[in-house]
Amino acid sequence: MELRHLKYFKTVAEELHFGKAAKRLNMAQPPLSLQIRQLEEELGVPLFRRTKRSVTLTQEGHVFLEKVYQLLENLNESIETVRLVNRGESGEIVIGFLASAAYDVLPSIIKSYRHHYPSIHVTLKQLTTAEQLKALQDETIDIGIISEPIETTLFNYEIIRQEPMVVALPSNHSLTRAQHPITLSDLASEAFILTGRKENQLHYDKVINSCGLAGFSPHILQETKEMSTLISLVSAGIGIAIVPSSIQSLLQNEVVYREISDSHIKTVTALVWNSKNDSPIVNAFAELVKSSVIPMFQSNHN
Repeated sequence: MELRHLKYFKTVAEELHFGKAAKRLNMAQPPLSLQIRQLEEELGVPLFRRTKRSVTLTQEGHVFLEKVYQLLENLNESIETVRLVNRGESGEIVIGFLASAAYDVLPSIIKSYRHHYPSIHVTLKQLTTAEQLKALQDETIDIGIISEPIETTLFNYEIIRQEPMVVALPSNHSLTRAQHPITLSDLASEAFILTGRKENQLHYDKVINSCGLAGFSPHILQETKEMSTLISLVSAGIGIAIVPSSIQSLLQNEVVYREISDSHIKTVTALVWNSKNDSPIVNAFAELVKSSVIPMFQSNHN
């Protein structure tokens, strides 16, 4: 039995006239009658009662017609699903992200993506940059949102934004009342809180190196895994921190954020995916970020 037999049967069952059905199918009547007869022989049951004046469905024909409708509907749904997947409009995507991206970059991306691709199931995994790169190679995530440049042909890479770093101070810290611009050397005697080198190597190294260029080695009192934990420790008066400017909305009543006049430390937030991944879903995701999200952050920065 072939799909065409089901379509022939459905058309005859709807018209209840072989001549009209043949015309609708754009074929001659004798071949159509033969195809229906062969279908009945294959099934072993009569589907139509034929007289010189009329054609009607048998009881078996009524039941078979209902099943044919269901089969063709399921087939059409399957075809459309496959087409949606091919266009990157249906399926699942797993996104890795840094904790620091959760404050503005990630929400902006997900909001835009859900608007344009509501049928895609999104799974989010918070991972360090190093963990994301390994996960991309292991194919346990499809897309990563990381914080350092990638110089390798293994990955495709798009910078979402570059932003300056600011100093986060406890609200009662003397530097919050300073009339002069804060410099890195003003922080020489401070206790620093940093996200650990394992969690964010680039950020850690940039802070250490920048302090070195300013003539001192920072006293690191505490290392954390999460940026939110770091800010909480600053709010408790445990120390100060150098953080991306995008997180200045955190604990504003308890933490004061100030620019560092002589700092050239910038942090990068970027989209990364395996260069061998030719998934339409991943490609559509990357194109959406490039066309709508990246211009928005570049505009805000400018």
